[in-house]
Amino acid sequence: MNTQTAIQLAGSKAKLATMLGVSRAAVTQYTDKLPPKRELILRDLHPEWFVNEPPMDTRIVLQEAVLTPV
Repeated sequence: MNTQTAIQLAGSKAKLATMLGVSRAAVTQYTDKLPPKRELILRDLHPEWFVNEPPMDTRIVLQEAVLTPV
């Protein structure tokens, strides 16, 4: 979901931040698209906001850790 759309639907940056459990400053730092974790929270809280949006890709991709000696 577009960050600006989420802010408009919530009513303000402060209200969106409260819904997501983050600070208003965190919402200000979001790029054009909401972070996936935050979008999942909104999908649970307000599924009606996502009626016209395609389902999110919720697959988890595991990557091998690369350890370097110090």
